[in-house]
Amino acid sequence: MEKMINSLKKLGLSRYESQAYIGLNKIITGQADEIAKVSDLPRSRIYDILKGLEEKGFVEIKRGRPLKYTVVEPSVIFKKQKEKLIKELETTENKLENIYTDEIAEVQAPVWLIHTPEKIIEKEVDLIKKTQKSITLRAGFLLNEESQAMIKAIRNNPNNIDIKILANPICYVEDEKIEIVETFKKAKLPNLKIIKTDLPMMKMLISDEKELIGTFAQFNGEYNSVIPQTAIGVNNKYSAICKNFNDHFLRQFMKMKNMM
Repeated sequence: MEKMINSLKKLGLSRYESQAYIGLNKIITGQADEIAKVSDLPRSRIYDILKGLEEKGFVEIKRGRPLKYTVVEPSVIFKKQKEKLIKELETTENKLENIYTDEIAEVQAPVWLIHTPEKIIEKEVDLIKKTQKSITLRAGFLLNEESQAMIKAIRNNPNNIDIKILANPICYVEDEKIEIVETFKKAKLPNLKIIKTDLPMMKMLISDEKELIGTFAQFNGEYNSVIPQTAIGVNNKYSAICKNFNDHFLRQFMKMKNMM
């Protein structure tokens, strides 16, 4: 009972409103005094409690004498409340991210190392999600499932972002062949331009010319196969440095495009 009450309180209900909603689920529909009894609530407070529940969308009132109160099905109300909560959290996240982005330039040395392939990919996905205008990617290699994660993040980005990629056609991770160029081409992403080339074995993703993630790893064997556990990402938020790398990428991209 207490766990349910605490959960409902997180959705904005008071303790009494939570008790009334739980009680009404037991009888589905009823008069105020019936609901007060099944919910173990004071009758003197029940009308105000039920009015509050109606205003919050948890019960429906059938007008007449006496008033009849019907519970809104939990699956319906919880779906609405979860959607509302997610929307509020996303709005807050975006506002805080904008504040964070504006202030990060004032913080000394905004450079971080990222260890493990999973965390590198997770950070790249987060970076793609908040991109407003453009992504450039220099892909000398990709880690396992990295292209799929990037493609999914690009598709879920609400902005009409421009994507330019220079990539080696293939790479090997633990001797497993990864088709870099073909994987991105088959995804048929809007605004994607990709050029096959011969790159050093490193990777650099740049978002909006102001944040980048460079990834380095050790290789071995005949095919320079990536050893994923050695991968280290460098997250750089020096806007001037990111813009310099991005400008260099674009000059190289246009040069190669003109040669095609």
